[in-house]
Order: sequence, then C-alpha cells, then structure tokens
Amino acid sequence: MDIYKAYEKQRKSYKRFIILMTILFFSLPLIVYITGKTELFFVSYLIFIEILIFVAIILAKDNWTLEFNLSNNKMILKIGLLKKKYNILCDKVVCIHTEKDYEDLQIIVLTTQKFRNKFFKPITENFLKKYPLAAHEYIKIKHIDPEFEYYYFVVKKGGFLKYELLEALFKNCVKAVFTENSISNLKKIRY
Repeated sequence: MDIYKAYEKQRKSYKRFIILMTILFFSLPLIVYITGKTELFFVSYLIFIEILIFVAIILAKDNWTLEFNLSNNKMILKIGLLKKKYNILCDKVVCIHTEKDYEDLQIIVLTTQKFRNKFFKPITENFLKKYPLAAHEYIKIKHIDPEFEYYYFVVKKGGFLKYELLEALFKNCVKAVFTENSISNLKKIRY
C-alpha cells in the first residue's frame, strides 16, 4: 500500500466532498426561490437540509484534521477542528499500539508523563478491557517499572495522515515498545 497515494486520494475526495456540499448549500435555496415554493413546509424543510449540510462539512473537517510538529525530543499534536493539543516528550513514551486498519486506524500511546497535558487519561480497568492487546504490553511494562504512573491517549482522527504520525513516532520514540499490530501497520507504509 502506497500511503502517499492513499493520502492524496483521500485529500482529493475531501475536496470533492466540500465542493459538492458547498454547491448544494447555495443551490438549494436558489431552486426553492426560482420554483416559487415558499410555503412554510418547503422553507422549514430547506432550513433543516441546510443545517444538515453545514454539520456534515464541519464533521468532515473535524475528522480529517491532524497536525504534528517535531522538534528535538518534543512532539506537538493538534487533533480535530478544535485543535486538541497534546505535548509529548518522546523519551517518556513507553508503548505504542494500533487498532484497526487504513482510515480507521487508532494509535494508542502510553506514556509516563502527564505534564501540561489535560487530555491524557490515567490507565484504568476500562482501558484494560477496551484495548486488551495494549493492556498485555502495559502489564509487562508495569511489572518492570512499577513505581511510575502511566497515562494514555488515542489518536482517532486524521485519516491516512495517522500513518505518517506512526512513522514519526517510530523514528523518534526510541525507548518505546511497539506492539505487533503497530509493527504490521508500519510495514504497510514501507513495503
């Protein structure tokens, strides 16, 4: 799988979607005005459809937005339309796990650092049930270093750009353990 071709296809698909929705957003009121169907039912139905189109555009933009910057040992992730910000010290990352494939890829990052990160969650029983393969690695790591408190976050948004993020994490988080799923997803990028 050539990840860059897939990313370009996704980007072009996103542009086509935005253009189509914009055309619909502006042409529907024009069509209602030209046909003269200005009864309450048609106008209220038009307003409802316009709201749905606007929400679809916002959700698509939110789902496909992922930015990351890397400088020295620090990675700054901005995810989603509201730019949820994660500050990651690459030396503090202990495990990286992936779930699912292709556009639905989820990257689970376990770290020992919570400093300046209000979106990091402590590892609880819920995490262990929801991600059993990552939990297996977490138990191994916790057995080796029991004095640390561990936190995690999940990257769900970003489409195929998450593969570039996974590769950047692989190159820069040298102390991290990568699970079999994350290694197989890295192989998809490189071969």
